[in-house]
Amino acid sequence: MKNLILASALALASVVAVSASSEAAPMHHRHHHHCYMKKVKHRVHGHWVIRKERVCR
Repeated sequence: MKNLILASALALASVVAVSASSEAAPMHHRHHHHCYMKKVKHRVHGHWVIRKERVCR
């Protein structure tokens, strides 16, 4: 019984590891060399909110 639980836990861990790496792969191909942070000010409920946005060209 202990071996069955250990084997199923190992199989589940390997499936999660493979699926996580395949989902993260497209993120590495997007390289933007002309990016900068832009400050955007707008009013929300009468208060000024400053937010930083990443702009890539």
